[in-house]
Order: sequence, then C-alpha cells, then structure tokens
Amino acid sequence: MDYRNLQREQLEEISRSDWLAEDFADHIQEDFLISAPPDLKSSVIRRYAQPDVQLAAGARSLSRRTRLLLYSLKVGAAVAASVLLLALLPATFPPGGGPGASVPFYQKAQQITHGLNRITYNFTDWEVFFNDKEKE
Repeated sequence: MDYRNLQREQLEEISRSDWLAEDFADHIQEDFLISAPPDLKSSVIRRYAQPDVQLAAGARSLSRRTRLLLYSLKVGAAVAASVLLLALLPATFPPGGGPGASVPFYQKAQQITHGLNRITYNFTDWEVFFNDKEKE
C-alpha cells in the first residue's frame, strides 16, 4: 500500500486491520524515525559522572539541616498559634453574663481556628509537593 497522501478512509482501514497497522508502523519506523547514536547511553552515563553535573543536581535539593529547620519552624509556628489561642480563651465567663454573653467571642475564635486549619492544610500541601519533587 502506498502511504503517501493518505485519506481518512485509508487511515480508518489501517486502524481496523492489524496487518495494515503493523505494515504502516514498519513504514514509519524505516522512513521517518531517526535512530539514536550507538554511544548515547555510555555518553550520558559518562557525562552524569562528571563533578559539575553532580554538583548542579545536588544544588536543587535541600540539605537535611535545611529540611529540619523548615520542619522545626512549622512546628514552632503551630505551637505558638495554639498557645495564643489558649491565651485568648477566657478563663471564666464575663461578670453578669452566662455562656450566652461570650458567644461573639467564641464565633471569632472559631473563625480564627478555621483560618489556622486552612493555613495548616496549605503547609501540608507544600510539604507533599516538595517531597514529591525529590522523588522524581
């Protein structure tokens, strides 16, 4: 079959027939694909072993100390936020009022808690993003 100037009907016929599809794939492989140089694998391995390439690859990853610092900063921020929220909670109800008098305060505290939960979720997303990038 002549594979120059193929029409839609001819392509559909190729897609339905295994023999024609294999013949078409052989034609594409022989006439249009460029083969890789024979020493490509060895040259890539040799180039990767050079110190300047390894140094550039290592510069993109964070050191253990830097990751520990980031983690401790996250934990410290979470502890500071929780201590702040505990400090903001009233120890007793305001004078002259029962539980109903402090409802606006608790609503505000609930808004702050939701905001902190959202920030914590975003930190977790970034941590997963950075860890996924390291594994690739």
